[in-house]
Amino acid sequence: MASNSIGVRERMEAASRRIAWVKLVDRSATWVITLGGVFIIVSVLFIFVFIFAEALPLFRGASAEKVQTLALASAPGAAVASQELPLVLSIDERQMYLYEVTPADRLVVFRLTDGSRQREIEIPGLAGTRLVSAGRTLAGDAIAAGTADGRVALLRIRFRPVFDGQVLKDLVFELRSNDVLTVDPAGRPVRQVSVEGAAEGDRLLAAQVADAEIVLARLPEATEGQPPPAPVLTTLRTQGGEVLTRLRLGQGGLVAGTRNGRLYHWQLDGGAPRLTDAASAGDAPITALAWAVGGNTLLVGDEKGAVSAWFRARPSAEADLALVKAHAFEPQHTAIVSIGASSRERSFLTGGADGSIVLRHVTSERTLLSFRGDGRAAEMVLVTPRADGMLVRRTDGSVERYALHNPHPEFSWRALLGKVWYEGYPGPAYVWQSTGATEAFESKLSLVPLVFGTIKATLYALLFAMPLAVMGALYTSQFVHPSIKAKVKPTVEIMAALPSVVIGFIAGLWLASRVEAALVPVLLLVLLLPVAGTAGVLAWDRLPYGLRRRLRPGTELALILPLLLVGGWAALAVGPWIEAVAFHGDVRGWLSSTLGLVYDQRNSVIVGLAMGFAVIPIIFTISEDAFSSVPQHLTAASLALGASRWQTAVRVVLPTASPGVFSAIMVGFGRAVGETMIVLMATGNTPLLDWSPFNGMRTLSANIAVEVPEAPYGGTLYRVLFLSACVLFVMTFLVNTVAELVRQRLREKYRAI
Repeated sequence: MASNSIGVRERMEAASRRIAWVKLVDRSATWVITLGGVFIIVSVLFIFVFIFAEALPLFRGASAEKVQTLALASAPGAAVASQELPLVLSIDERQMYLYEVTPADRLVVFRLTDGSRQREIEIPGLAGTRLVSAGRTLAGDAIAAGTADGRVALLRIRFRPVFDGQVLKDLVFELRSNDVLTVDPAGRPVRQVSVEGAAEGDRLLAAQVADAEIVLARLPEATEGQPPPAPVLTTLRTQGGEVLTRLRLGQGGLVAGTRNGRLYHWQLDGGAPRLTDAASAGDAPITALAWAVGGNTLLVGDEKGAVSAWFRARPSAEADLALVKAHAFEPQHTAIVSIGASSRERSFLTGGADGSIVLRHVTSERTLLSFRGDGRAAEMVLVTPRADGMLVRRTDGSVERYALHNPHPEFSWRALLGKVWYEGYPGPAYVWQSTGATEAFESKLSLVPLVFGTIKATLYALLFAMPLAVMGALYTSQFVHPSIKAKVKPTVEIMAALPSVVIGFIAGLWLASRVEAALVPVLLLVLLLPVAGTAGVLAWDRLPYGLRRRLRPGTELALILPLLLVGGWAALAVGPWIEAVAFHGDVRGWLSSTLGLVYDQRNSVIVGLAMGFAVIPIIFTISEDAFSSVPQHLTAASLALGASRWQTAVRVVLPTASPGVFSAIMVGFGRAVGETMIVLMATGNTPLLDWSPFNGMRTLSANIAVEVPEAPYGGTLYRVLFLSACVLFVMTFLVNTVAELVRQRLREKYRAI
C-alpha cells in the first residue's frame, strides 16, 4: 500500500514538473511571438521614418547670410550721385571677380575677397562718350551700353580659368568688343537698352530713344571673310503715345512696360516685328521687367509692389496665342525697382524702393526669403550664376553679397497637390514631368496624376480579379468534390509564384497587340465567360438529386467546360460582326470620333487583365479558406430546410465568411497598389488624369522605379520620390486600417451565427 502511494506521488510530481515545463515553454513562446510582432512593427515604423527623413529637407526653407559689403563706386561712407552709379553689375560663376559698367564709359573689375580694383578698361569705340544706360543678358556674357548720342556698344565678357595642375589658380578677364552701332541718327540719348542672342547667329538689340519710341536692331551673323552686314533697324511705338518705363528682350520676344501699367509684346520670329499683345498688368506704372531663365516667362513688378509672371499661351485649342498672367506673387508693399532672375533655375530676386529684397520661385510661387529694407533702395539685384549667392546694389553705391542656400525652390504644397499654370499649357493643370533637356526646363512635380493612376490601376485590376477569385473560391469550397479541390487550389496558388516581370513582359509585348487587333471579341470574352461558367454551375445544381448522386465526382465539369467553350466561341465569332455593324469596322476610330477617346495599345484594360491575373491567387486562397471555415452545421441546417446548394452558398456561406472575403479583397488591393513591373511594362506609363479604360496611367510605385535613375542624390526630384513613397505608405496604411475596422464590424455582426 505504501509503495502504491509512493508511486502515485512520484507520478504526480513528474506530472507537475511536466506542467511547469509546458507553462515555461508556453510563456517563452508567448514572449518570442510578442517580441517578433514588436520587431516587425518597429521595422515597419523604421522604414517609414527613414523614408520620411529623406523627404523632410523639402520642408526646410532657403537661407541666406550677408558675407560682405563692398563700397565699389566710391570711398566708404561717401555720397554717390545717381548719375555716377554703375549701370550694370555682374559676377563670375566662381564668385572671385565682380565687374561693373560705369557712366564714364569704363568697365571696372574688382576682386571680391577684398574689393580691390583689378582692371579698369575703356570701352572700345566710344572715345570718352558718356554712357546713360546698359543691359546684360541673363547669363551675363554679353553687355549692351547706350550712349548719350544715340549709339550702342556691344561687348562680350569672358572669365577664362587658369589651373595649376588640377587646382584653379585664378581667372583671366577677357573683353571683346563686337561693334558700336548707331541706333538713332538724330543723336538722342539711349534711355534703356536690352540685348539678346549675342553668342551666335542673329543678335537682337532694343533701345528706347523717346518716351514712346523703341529702335529694334537686328544684326545678322557675319560670314567669315566678308564684311559685317548692315544692321536692320525698325522703329516701334506704343499705342496712343503711352510713356515707356521698362523694356526687355528675350526668346519670347520684346516686351515693354508703360506708365499706365500696360505690357506691349512684339513677336520677333525672323520677320518684321509684329505687335501681338497690349495687356493691362494693373493700374500702377510698371517699374521692373525681367525674363526668367529660358526667356519665355516675363517677370513684372510695379510701383505698388505687385509682382507677377506672364507668358504667351492658348486659352483654348482654337484661340490664338495671347499674353496671360500665369502667376501672382505675394506683394512687396513698396515699389519694385529691380528684378534679378537666376540663370540656373526659376528663382528670382525683387528689390524694393525701401531697400527690401525678396527671393521667390516662379513655378511654385513660393516666397523663399525676405529681408526688410533700411531705406536705401535695392536698385540692382542679382542671383549668382550658380544660384549660391545674391548681390544687391544700394543707392549709395555699396554692394552687399549674400551666401545663399536654396536647395529645393521648386517644392511647395501647391506645386505638389494643386493646379499650376506651366509654360505652353492652356491653363492650370496637374502635371508630372520631372526632367527636361535644358536647365531652363520647368519641373512639374504634381503627385495628383500619380495617386490617380495608382487608384485607377488598382480598381481596374480588382474589377477583373475580384469576381473571378471570390466566385471561384466559393465554387471550389462549396460545390467541387474534395478530390478535385485538392488539385484546383494548389494550382491557383502556384500562379502567385509567377514573377510579376514575366506577367508584365507577356502583357506588354504579346497581350497588348492581340487585344488591339480584337478589342470587341476580348471585351465580349470578359462578359460572356463568367456568364457561361455561372450558367453551368446553376444548370448542374438544377439536375435531379438522384441523377447527380449516380454520377462520379467532377462530372459537373463535363457540363461547365462546354458552356465555357461555347461562350468563348460566341465572343470570337460574334465580335467581328458587332464591330462591323455597330462601329463601321473600326472600333478605335469610332471611340475617337464619337466619344473622343484615344486608344493606346498599352492601356488600362491590359493592366486590369495582367495585374488581375497576379492578384487572383491571393484573393482566391484567402477567400477559399474563409468559405471552408464556415461551420458545417450552418450549411447542413440550410440544406435540411429545403434550400438548394446555390441558395445556401449565396445566402448563408457568403455572408458568414464576409469578414474573411473582405480581408482577402483588401490584401489584393494592397498587392495591386504596390505593383510595379506589370504597370511599368503593360501601360504607356503616362501620368494622365482620365478614367478611360483605353489609355494608360502612371502609378506611384512605377514612377519611383522610372525616376530613381534620373534623380541626383539629395536633389528635389530625389526627395520628392521619397515623399511619394511616404504617400504610398500612408495610402496602404489607411486602406488596411479601414479594412480592419470593417472586418471587425462584420465579424461582430455574424458572431452569433
